[in-house]
Amino acid sequence: MKNVLRKWASIILCISMTAVLAAGCGNKTTADKEASNAGNAADTSDTAKKTENMTTVNLALLGIYDFSDAPAVQEKINEILAEKYGIQVNITYISSGSWTQQTNLMLTSDEVDVLTLFQTPLSTYVANGQLLALDDYYNNAGDAFKSVWSEDEINGTRVNGTLYSITNLRNFANTYDVMMSKAIVEELGIDTSSINSLESLGDVLYKVHEAHPEIYAMVPQSTSMMSNGWTWDGMGDESYIGVLADCGQSAKVENLFETDDFKEYTANTHKWYKDGLIMADTLSNTESGDQLVLNGKGFCYLSNNSNAAPKEGLIKVNIIPAWAVGNSYAALSYGISANTKHPDESWKLMEAMYTDPEVATLLIDGIEDTHYIVNEDGSISYPEGLDAGSVPYGGADQYWSFPNAGLTPPLKANGASFFEELIAFNKNAVVSKANGFNFDSGSVTDEYSSCINVMDKYYDALLCGAVDPETTIPTAVKELKASGIDKVIAAKQEQLDAFLAGK
Repeated sequence: MKNVLRKWASIILCISMTAVLAAGCGNKTTADKEASNAGNAADTSDTAKKTENMTTVNLALLGIYDFSDAPAVQEKINEILAEKYGIQVNITYISSGSWTQQTNLMLTSDEVDVLTLFQTPLSTYVANGQLLALDDYYNNAGDAFKSVWSEDEINGTRVNGTLYSITNLRNFANTYDVMMSKAIVEELGIDTSSINSLESLGDVLYKVHEAHPEIYAMVPQSTSMMSNGWTWDGMGDESYIGVLADCGQSAKVENLFETDDFKEYTANTHKWYKDGLIMADTLSNTESGDQLVLNGKGFCYLSNNSNAAPKEGLIKVNIIPAWAVGNSYAALSYGISANTKHPDESWKLMEAMYTDPEVATLLIDGIEDTHYIVNEDGSISYPEGLDAGSVPYGGADQYWSFPNAGLTPPLKANGASFFEELIAFNKNAVVSKANGFNFDSGSVTDEYSSCINVMDKYYDALLCGAVDPETTIPTAVKELKASGIDKVIAAKQEQLDAFLAGK
């Protein structure tokens, strides 16, 4: 990366020297100017001729921040792609709210070649015939590409043994933590090292509630969601119709509501809710946990996190060490449309995004000195007066959605060694036994849909403690059985057994 940055610095220096020399030559005659303009026109024409016969690959990317400077960044990327790979790229940024609808429309034609696979299970894309199989391309790829991911990470994006996408660099695993107000922790002298379970957390919550009855001791992680999962793995099914308990280390598919993990969790939250420790209107909440705590409305919230540091004003205490759910690698990845007319060129773009530091840095961070500046420690910051919300190319804070941010310098706020630490974090995490498993619900479509309706009715209310688990869980289980959950679990177990036997 330092070599890349030095290269750009050299280019910028050369441009600056050229400008100085031009200024020192005095005023040009009209003839000089005409000759110069003719030369520039010829250069532009030559460049156009060189690229006009190159294939343009259409790339669809997720856009959460402002990417209004994307055309300028794309132009820089295309200079490199033309020189090194003989292709061009046309980038379209799509908001998360429009992502599923817009990309599904694009996949019905040849409007997109390469895209982020997001919000839709990988198995659904495959079942719909929307993705190109990548085995031949991957098998013939160079060592630079193959060295990016481990065998587990590559296998995590296979469906029925066939490779359909390539995962991207982000936290594959999550720790499950409690995020607390630093000010209150210090005020009450709370020993955070004593918090290592829900039960020990409860002792702290009662202490905070007694000292600060004007705030909630615990608030939800996000809107009505008490926490984004816990120790159960839905194996890509976020409605949790049949799960593996014990951080995915069990191979037995169970009804979530009947697992010891879920019963322990809900017994604690219901007690806290009854005693006024948990926000009473959790199910209608519209704010995030960090907003509520930092705005003085709450003391803490449960959170699934990566290795990222907590926001200023918060303290993070781990309760459950890092583990990766079965669909972790496939939850966000990159693939090639089955309708592409340019599969070879699309794979070239994939290789460039995953292995070329120049391409990756432009794609993620934008243009140096315009969208970011380089610090002495090799990290980057936004130019003075700009931040993630105001910079006209906001990829640096959205690194987790791009193919391989490990090729780029991290934001200073995350630390100069952030990506090295992220890679180590992923390697040290416990991985679910269902890694790479994709459930096909086609044989139980009606039962599965009916069970989702029951889960939607009870899951959030049980998780936040708003209802009594001792009476509500039996009722929910009865409704799930009437909806056919046993049939769904049997189908999921049969498929999982076959998957594990074939590993």
